[in-house]
Amino acid sequence: MTSARDWIRSRCPEALAAFEQAGAQTLADYAAGFGADAALPRPPQAADDLVELAAATCARLYSPDLGQALRRELESDLHALTANHHGVDFHPEFFQGDLLFAMSCRHAVPLFNCGAVPANNVAYPRGILLGCGTPEEVSFRSRKLPILPGRDRHGLISVRPAFTAAEVILPSQLFGQPEEPHALDRLVQAVYRHPRVLEQQTFRDQASLMNALLWQQVIPKSCDLPPLVSLDMQWLCGRLITADLEQPDSLVRHLLLHPPLAAAIWDALNGQRACWTGDAQGLQRGTFLFWGVDGKGRALALRPARDFRSLVAVRDAGWRLPLDARTLGRALAEERILPSLFLYFATVTAARGLRCAGGIFQTSYLPRMIRGICTALRHCGADGPATRIAGAFRPCPPCTGLLPLRLPCPDGPLRQTGRGAGAADLWLAGGLSPALWQSLRHSRVDHALAASLPYHYEDLSAQEMRPPLLDSLLQQAPPIGSLPFLAPFPLEMPHA
Repeated sequence: MTSARDWIRSRCPEALAAFEQAGAQTLADYAAGFGADAALPRPPQAADDLVELAAATCARLYSPDLGQALRRELESDLHALTANHHGVDFHPEFFQGDLLFAMSCRHAVPLFNCGAVPANNVAYPRGILLGCGTPEEVSFRSRKLPILPGRDRHGLISVRPAFTAAEVILPSQLFGQPEEPHALDRLVQAVYRHPRVLEQQTFRDQASLMNALLWQQVIPKSCDLPPLVSLDMQWLCGRLITADLEQPDSLVRHLLLHPPLAAAIWDALNGQRACWTGDAQGLQRGTFLFWGVDGKGRALALRPARDFRSLVAVRDAGWRLPLDARTLGRALAEERILPSLFLYFATVTAARGLRCAGGIFQTSYLPRMIRGICTALRHCGADGPATRIAGAFRPCPPCTGLLPLRLPCPDGPLRQTGRGAGAADLWLAGGLSPALWQSLRHSRVDHALAASLPYHYEDLSAQEMRPPLLDSLLQQAPPIGSLPFLAPFPLEMPHA
């Protein structure tokens, strides 16, 4: 019978191999691998415009001082965490990925998050996620506390309108709660109802601020961690693409406006994760180059026309996007299109050399994207750019996916492994302390992996989950005392 670890390996082989190879490394030593390698050859384009755009956006949203801190971080180490969906990182997997990535940062913690996802995505941007469950429950799914209304939940985060103070629901106001304020009311007031958050005109800017505010709430200055900077990758990428369309030698201009290269890209990456799957009859999965945005702010999957001179919406025959510089620039400015994940990585990694730390799947699909771009360029006779792109790229070890910080479950079957703690759980337990931070930094990768695999098996297997395989993972728990556990805290769960 296939073991649970081998079942997980079949879904994310590169990530599991990287974690296993790290073995007895401490998390702090492992995180050093997220840094850029200055010894690599230079990519086809300089990253000065990316650094300037990110720093200016940071200064506008946060403060000039933080903008300068982000500039110093990117100029000294051109890297970012790109695993998260744009929102507020309450999710245990995303939040603990933020903590691990922060171990590699000196001046700021740059998060370039995916905004081309609907508001009902796994990160639950409309509310709080709690890692705790009932003691007897053998499950690692987070509990949801809705803070914002559920309307427009299929609208994309990047184009979602801002919420108002009146729309924010306090946990104590949820159905079935006593009248006294719930413990999490203070956190909601400090994050969702912060005056700077409510001043913003878009949800993406609100999310950027809320994520930084949550970081401040959970991590005191005594821990000496850099500040968090959380930006929408689609918005950043759209500005870079607009500029690249005016640059005759830019990779993105050639990719978008040269039909033979676009066709070669389509063929090279057709069927790959995070790209697209399609044929002459249509598109079965993903989107090509951009997502279209309909009148309700929802995603339209796009496929290429036969001549690769325009894109057509799969479920709206009247929606067509000519691939010319003026039309693309206008559509980006009007937010009628958003860069796909592939186009984002082509713009910032293939062209500019940004080192992207990701999750368990990015470890596989980003190198394949880079190889696909190089294959397509060589097919079109552009051997020089292909060689520069390949030479400047070095795969990054997976970041998001390890959950070393644990919630205690003393009275049930999870008493040895516990559950992965999220940001709200840590806040309820009193926040990060210098001692807890050092304990995390010195935890071993193999111990963190052993504690995390039951969560990943449940998450990836869904309806295919076999309880005996999950039990086998629980029996392979890391040694007692090898990972930090939060102090128990009382919490009456709202009936959400």
